[in-house]
Amino acid sequence: MMIYDLEEIETLGIFDGINEIIATTENEKGVFNAAPLGLIKKGKALSVRLFAGSHTYDNIMAGGKFVANVSHDPMLFVETALNDIPEDRFVIRDGELTLQDAEAWALFKCEPKSLDIALPEVEFVKGEVLNREFRAVNRGINLVVEAAVAATRYVALKSDLYLEEIFKIRRIVGRCGGPKEIEAMNRLEELIEQSE
Repeated sequence: MMIYDLEEIETLGIFDGINEIIATTENEKGVFNAAPLGLIKKGKALSVRLFAGSHTYDNIMAGGKFVANVSHDPMLFVETALNDIPEDRFVIRDGELTLQDAEAWALFKCEPKSLDIALPEVEFVKGEVLNREFRAVNRGINLVVEAAVAATRYVALKSDLYLEEIFKIRRIVGRCGGPKEIEAMNRLEELIEQSE
């Protein structure tokens, strides 16, 4: 079901607050990129926080757009946070670069300004619900996403505070998460070790 009206954006799973999505972008050479990104919604205002030096930042600066992929797959967050995923995980839908396993996607356009940390306002263009299933909140998936964010900061800054945070999260995921979340935490730790 395609959606074009900002008033219906919640149908795509995007609500007020920071929505952790996986942004898909493409550079001028046609290389695909996927990375977690915080999409901030406050009423009708939408923005993202971009950090200079990332592929996502460079691609959005050059192309002025990105696709927000909504997913509850903990491994997808881990892999895209610290790794490049294979090209066969991407698919073109309605002319836009999306993730094959997305539950929903939304195209956003923006005019970013060149800053170390940019908070450009973004404009919703269109989106599509691909898979809608009911699920109870599982603290494990939310914590895996939080650990993936901490891991990207650890890799960039090499601060042990982020490692401590990841270890605390690991214990809770072991109690609250299911097999997918535990497997994603194991993979996250592997990727952190590979980055050192």
